Amino acid sequence: MKPTRFVLALAALFWTFCLMAQTDTSIPLNKHYFEIYPEDSVNHVFNKLVSYSKDSTKLERIFTRDGKIQRVVMTKPPTKEYHEQVTDQYNAYNELEWRRTENLLNSKFLTLYYFDNKKVGEILSESDTLFFVARNGETKPIQQSVNDFEPMIGGSKEDWSEFFAANIKLSAKLYSKEPAEYWIAVLVNEYGIVNQVEWANHLGGNQKIASQLIRVLELWGNNFSPALDPFGHPVTKWLLIPFRMRGGISRSLKVLDIDSF
Repeated sequence: MKPTRFVLALAALFWTFCLMAQTDTSIPLNKHYFEIYPEDSVNHVFNKLVSYSKDSTKLERIFTRDGKIQRVVMTKPPTKEYHEQVTDQYNAYNELEWRRTENLLNSKFLTLYYFDNKKVGEILSESDTLFFVARNGETKPIQQSVNDFEPMIGGSKEDWSEFFAANIKLSAKLYSKEPAEYWIAVLVNEYGIVNQVEWANHLGGNQKIASQLIRVLELWGNNFSPALDPFGHPVTKWLLIPFRMRGGISRSLKVLDIDSF
């Protein structure tokens, strides 16, 4: 066993003995890591177990349907200025692909990327427009205004907001007084071409609203930039776009690392 795998195995064993409470049944997830209805066998890709340690730290372990570990999310109790969440993503060989440490209070994060058990890239987010990026094992990060580890909507945020407002068509009776969040997933290939657009978080949502959001994104066309991997190569990757409805819809371009989440 390689040293890194051994350390990870010990860490997993440590958490197993530290757990105070654990869900008796697994929670089904789709390929975007959102919860689904138990009877939804078509979209069932992962299973999640939720546990809590003595200090109320939440541990979510996500497995493939054949029992291989896919992701581990550890969320610590919040303090006044910091609410830490650490996400580890594993490949089919149980090797760490990336680790993201995020402050949930302000969305600042650090993601480290690994290949063959070695760190090959990183990105530090100080704000929505300030990132420090290193690739190919470089030790000195470069400052840039975008997170190009993820696909990006082309053009400016103003262009996208104007396009959205001009093309969204929702009946007034569909607007709920209760807050609602819709995540639309866009699969952008290495050439910036959209291969697929779909609703990612089906649970409890309204299909008519989701269909309208999908329609607008399809009208937007192939106006996307592909994600770059830790070596700077364009790759096919899902982009997750949240639309938050609060008696109306407000646009948000915040993207979770959900090849990522």
